[in-house]
Amino acid sequence: MRLPVLSAFLLVAAFTLPATAHVRQDLPIKAQATSIEQAESLLNAGKIDAAISVLTAIQRSETNESQISHLLGLAYYQKADYERAVQQLSVSTKGASGGSRQYRQDVQMLGLSHYLLGHIKEAIPYLEQVKDWAPDNVEMAYTLGIVYIQTHNSDKARESFARMFSISPNSASAYLINAQMMIRQQFEEFAEKELQKALELDPKLPQANFLLGEMAIYHANLEPGIEFLKKEIIINPGFAMAYYMLGEAYSRQLKWEQAVAPLQKSIWLNPFFSGPYIALGKVYLKKGELGNAESMLRRALKMDPNNFSGHHLLAQALQQSNKTEEAKKEFELADRLRTSSDKR
Repeated sequence: MRLPVLSAFLLVAAFTLPATAHVRQDLPIKAQATSIEQAESLLNAGKIDAAISVLTAIQRSETNESQISHLLGLAYYQKADYERAVQQLSVSTKGASGGSRQYRQDVQMLGLSHYLLGHIKEAIPYLEQVKDWAPDNVEMAYTLGIVYIQTHNSDKARESFARMFSISPNSASAYLINAQMMIRQQFEEFAEKELQKALELDPKLPQANFLLGEMAIYHANLEPGIEFLKKEIIINPGFAMAYYMLGEAYSRQLKWEQAVAPLQKSIWLNPFFSGPYIALGKVYLKKGELGNAESMLRRALKMDPNNFSGHHLLAQALQQSNKTEEAKKEFELADRLRTSSDKR
């Protein structure tokens, strides 16, 4: 099973857990209550390690164990120590009332902690509970949809995303969105089925043919990919990305003349994306139009100055134009960018 691709709102920076200082365990009940309040204040102030030290010093009993475990679970979750968060939150949920704020927080954090640990199946029951009492929470709907994709449950994934985008789960749009999410998670074999169903429901649905074409070209199935892109352009003639991918496909077939027009159209529709400038620069380079190649590549690099491919192609164009010193600098910069990319 693939580990989940984590969305930005779930990522929490990890820190090293310090050793907890030895503290007396025989505090009176009133002092224990004060210590719990102190720990809550420390957590609210972002002093997580201090809160953990206070909480682990309190003698546990039947009356306070659930609350202490809840606060420790919250602290470990905030520290991205999800294993310990799960241990503490599992204890907390057993002692918390089913409809309480504490219980709901525990369940939500348990679902997310399991998800972030890659425990996909374990996350589902908790995330489904959250869905029942917070059906309009888009972050949880997204997470649950991704979890369903990871467990190959296409129908439930589509239902989750449909709820997130307020559309019918049986609509062509729902199949399209589900496919887009699947592609992002690298489940393209399932995405293709969703896109085919979307087109059955609505043959003129924008972007469905484009995604099928993009996947085909990525897998070097160029002729089918080109046909899908041509269909997309008929349906959606103002979609710059379709022209860009069509130009890319022709360039991969070494059909330099045929690649020019779609790449130009892509630029005219969206002049703020570097991709077609770089692709067109390459085409002009292969055609021997060195001035045009240099112009396109310099414009691309103004938008995307750290693009390795753009610098490398520009270096080739400069070298062929006998601009030796400039070419040398561009080759050196391209090598540095490639090395940096490889390290990352």
